[in-house]
Amino acid sequence: MNKKIIMIAVQVLVLVAAVGGTWFFMHEPAPEPVAVGADGKPAAAAKDQKKEPEYYSLSPSFVVNLQNERGIRFLMIEIDLMTRKDDVFSKVEQYEPRIRNDLLMLFSKLDREAIATAEQRQKLQNEALATINGVLKAESGKPGVEAVYFTKFVVQ
Repeated sequence: MNKKIIMIAVQVLVLVAAVGGTWFFMHEPAPEPVAVGADGKPAAAAKDQKKEPEYYSLSPSFVVNLQNERGIRFLMIEIDLMTRKDDVFSKVEQYEPRIRNDLLMLFSKLDREAIATAEQRQKLQNEALATINGVLKAESGKPGVEAVYFTKFVVQ
């Protein structure tokens, strides 16, 4: 009789362990707690988090003649734009001919001395950013590009 009780107890323990193990591995974790505002609605935590940046390449490259050179000198620039706002790049695509025109006008005024140092190239990046956002603001009412990156910068 003792052996029978021990065998039943072992079988019950194995059954409880199997049910517990199955539950442990199969249950879904509790959902993340959500902050609730004073009005009882979930607080907008997304406003505090920055959206991932999006990039847009203005292609083909910009190629211009440099001013005041005895020989023929060229400047080739490839530009990528960055934003974290929605719908900015659709506006950039829509107004790209004007953006490219204004950037070409900006770059065609340059001479070799105007782009000789890193600080001068940074200043040119800032001017390009202001030019692009100026077109977007004039055409759509709001700027949106946060940064301009020169991904290729060649003087020949």
